[in-house]
Amino acid sequence: MKSVIQLFRRSTNTTSFIPEIDGLRFYAIMTVAIFHLNTAFSRQIGLDNLGIDELGGKKYFWVAGWWLVRLDLGVKVFFAISGMVLALPFLRQYLFSGPKVHLSDYFYRRLTRLEPPFIVSLVVFLFIHALILHTPFTALLPHFWAGLAYAHVFIYGEPNPINPVTWSLETEAQFYVLVPLFFGLLFFRKNLAYAVFILVLAFLGSVYLRGYFIQQRVDQLGSSVLAYFSNFLVGIVFAWWYLVRPGYFQKRSYMADVLGAACIFGQFYVYKPQHLWHNNMMFNLFVLGFMVSAFKGRLLNRFFTRPWVYIIGGMCYSIYLLHYALFHLIVRGTAFLRTGYGYGYDLMLQMLVCIPVVLVVSGIFYILIEKPCMNKYWPQHLTQWLKVRFRLA
Repeated sequence: MKSVIQLFRRSTNTTSFIPEIDGLRFYAIMTVAIFHLNTAFSRQIGLDNLGIDELGGKKYFWVAGWWLVRLDLGVKVFFAISGMVLALPFLRQYLFSGPKVHLSDYFYRRLTRLEPPFIVSLVVFLFIHALILHTPFTALLPHFWAGLAYAHVFIYGEPNPINPVTWSLETEAQFYVLVPLFFGLLFFRKNLAYAVFILVLAFLGSVYLRGYFIQQRVDQLGSSVLAYFSNFLVGIVFAWWYLVRPGYFQKRSYMADVLGAACIFGQFYVYKPQHLWHNNMMFNLFVLGFMVSAFKGRLLNRFFTRPWVYIIGGMCYSIYLLHYALFHLIVRGTAFLRTGYGYGYDLMLQMLVCIPVVLVVSGIFYILIEKPCMNKYWPQHLTQWLKVRFRLA
């Protein structure tokens, strides 16, 4: 069992592994995956409104449709997690005189860690669209090049048809570029009041822009980091709290579990309509409370630190890259499976069939493609291997 855990556990370039982070990633990826499976299945069987009407509509929280239509909130939780992870080294540098974050290493790491799986998946789905779905290759190439440049939404104002979920990776890439500049600004004066002022100003500005872009249909910017920076800021604030008060997060309580449950419900309750500034602000507050509870709650922490949970969460990048297209391919062959008890039961049957397939395929992709890229020295190792290989040949 330990060997399996070691095989699939995410590799880190530091000595500290924080299972709660991957546990939170599990929550984020599973909500998004169920949302997209419903999209694929309902479209395959010809239901309007993504099958929400068959699940009781989306007006009242005691019906399944209300919850299902909001499951894409996991993307914003991903943004908060990214904010936390990227903030930690910068906060250690500025707050505790920790190791300096060298920009060359920072960007090199982002490039070598994230680019190979992204490129491989985009190439694979390019050929699936061309060879299996019979989309003209010439029509796909502009979208392919725009996707490689993380600029598809900027150029076309909509997600990439080759792999629509990559719109959020474009948002993440913009955040990666912005992070060093933001922390330079945040700690420019080395004054707590000034730093808090910058945080609040950035948060309120992003909340305003999110609503403005939605209402004015500014599609090219509606998915940009400007609209979602408030979500990333939640993770930055949590990382600051986590570093300054480490003892606080080591004490578990059942009250934190109650807080976590309330924050999960709160996320769903205020998630829509998304253009309302107060909904956006409350949603971010509930995400922050949920992250705190994942560390402090007795039951929640026990769940999020289970090996199978943090292993799936650790594979979230591979799952995220593959799941949308895989679901749309798989349901072509599984849509005939029906329970005879209504759409809700049919969807649960699809979950039982499709999600394990996606996890297996994503697990293989993770082991072969993504995990090797977690080793920061993989380009040097590959270069050395190629030199030896061709010298022997």
